[in-house]
Amino acid sequence: MNTLRQHITPYLLCAVVVSTTQVHAGDSGKKEIGRTTEREINVVLSAGFGRVNIERGEAEKVIIAEGYSKKESSLPTTLKYDIRNRVGYLDISLGEDIQESGGKKGTFKISGIDGGTWDLKFSSAIPISFDVELGVAKGAFDMTGLQVKDFKLSAGASDVLLVFDSPNTSTIDEMSIESGVGKFVGRNLGNANFKSFRYEGGVGAATLDFAGLSQSEVDIDVQVGLGICTVIIPKDAGARVFFEKSLVSRIDFDSSIQTMGDNQYISDNYRTAKSRMNIRIDAGLGKVRIKTE
Repeated sequence: MNTLRQHITPYLLCAVVVSTTQVHAGDSGKKEIGRTTEREINVVLSAGFGRVNIERGEAEKVIIAEGYSKKESSLPTTLKYDIRNRVGYLDISLGEDIQESGGKKGTFKISGIDGGTWDLKFSSAIPISFDVELGVAKGAFDMTGLQVKDFKLSAGASDVLLVFDSPNTSTIDEMSIESGVGKFVGRNLGNANFKSFRYEGGVGAATLDFAGLSQSEVDIDVQVGLGICTVIIPKDAGARVFFEKSLVSRIDFDSSIQTMGDNQYISDNYRTAKSRMNIRIDAGLGKVRIKTE
């Protein structure tokens, strides 16, 4: 993570709830929750504005959270934590006005957020499931060294960098990314150790780099509206691409990927590669480029 500049005022947090105990705190600058009996953690993270950084923290701390603002007045953050049947449920709301919605339990409406930066560091000792929702916030999510059991991201007008620089020791059944107007970059996504991957993009640009792929076979679904998406396939992985042509959509391939028939393309090494990618593309009015590196 980039070092934050000096002269930034620290702030955090308005509430921490652990099981049935509620603790209120002022602007102490940093808050943490220690590990107790939980065997895994489910994280629901909501941020409307500002910047959110995620990375590996201390093994014996569920989370270490710290926020910064250039303004004199602090902006509150809410951590809500509960342990049920050895599973820790952590709700993180980065904002001022937190109200539980009348719909699905555990969902929140957030308003009154005005910038700021949050550094969130999670335990590397137990599996964690992430469900992240960003409004116009920026995200830098370095999952290197974390045990990621599940990952879902919904981003509105957000710029997001997602990184797996080492193999994930947990298995993700379905990894899901939704990006609206912003930019999404996924680096070394093959290290995420997923069985299936889904990306849905709107108007923005995306780069999906699947370096690190070691699974025998994975399914990848890419849907692009008006945006541009680049899919990077590792050289030692085989790829079969399904793409239905239309008058408005466009797809470009490296020379190593050849036409196999109507709407189907295959790499030269698909039948001999130890890792295989089955990629389905729906480009709409967008553009997709498939290349090997």
